[in-house]
Amino acid sequence: MSSTATLDPKLAPIVEKLVNQSNGAYDEAFIRELVLNVAAEFEGAPVQDYLAVLVAKEAADELRRLNGLRQIAS
Repeated sequence: MSSTATLDPKLAPIVEKLVNQSNGAYDEAFIRELVLNVAAEFEGAPVQDYLAVLVAKEAADELRRLNGLRQIAS
């Protein structure tokens, strides 16, 4: 996915939240690209009403796999 791709306004808060939770491990450009890539995986899927929730979960899971996001207490 190109970094020139447009971020859906519904996904912008996800980028901001993940940047804050990454504790400086990843910059905004990296997380924005990750969110764009995850969103692209759901393109055309019948789950569009839940896209933001799915993208947030998948992107956070990927950052955890990269060890850049602390566990979120419930």
